[in-house]
Amino acid sequence: MTDIALEKANKAAQAAAEKLAELQAVADEKAAQVAAERAERAKAFDQRTADTWQEEAKRLADEHQDGMRRFMELLQEEPWFEALLAARTARWAHVHFVGYANSAKYRATGQRTNGNMPNPGPTDSPFLDLIMREGERIAKSRAADYMDERAQERERFINGEVE
Repeated sequence: MTDIALEKANKAAQAAAEKLAELQAVADEKAAQVAAERAERAKAFDQRTADTWQEEAKRLADEHQDGMRRFMELLQEEPWFEALLAARTARWAHVHFVGYANSAKYRATGQRTNGNMPNPGPTDSPFLDLIMREGERIAKSRAADYMDERAQERERFINGEVE
């Protein structure tokens, strides 16, 4: 390569570097502007949430109360629940009666029953535990979906996609 060709290549490289620096400066400026706009929108969204959080919290609390009320109404219509209630009622009646019988025997004879009464069975139902575990798993998943939606709403607002 000749000195002239080398000089031309250096000038072309220098011109390209200068053009690249100009373009990079413009891109950096645009990125800074976008970041500033996003930060401003993030602050506005957070302020709006801070100003209105009580309304959403009340809505969610009301939704919980309505759901629990509906659950309790529907639960009482279930035949399996009625059977569970019958079993649990008998269990608690048994517990109370054992205490009553023990007191009666002591008053009548001066002796205790010494726990010779039949065992009323377990106090907790594995069936109810299963229902609660599955219910909690599903409820937590739904709550996570709700929070994902909130995060997406915030991101759309920050990106200027919605007002």
